[in-house]
Amino acid sequence: MLSSADLNLERALFIAVLTLFFGAGFLSTLLIFIMNAVRKKNKSTLYYFLWFLISGITAVILAGAYFYMLFIKEG
Repeated sequence: MLSSADLNLERALFIAVLTLFFGAGFLSTLLIFIMNAVRKKNKSTLYYFLWFLISGITAVILAGAYFYMLFIKEG
């Protein structure tokens, strides 16, 4: 019999990955935007969008590699 407190680990993992992706992407894009504003450099929206995607994907890959080495290689 299934419990009403059944954990949905796939949903938790998906939310964690999305949070990591959007958090890293937003934070790095905001920092780059502030740096370019201080330097008075005009960049296009595509530049910031690509920076957002690259930094978010990089953060997810690095976190995945970290947990792979932590849990899989150790066992």
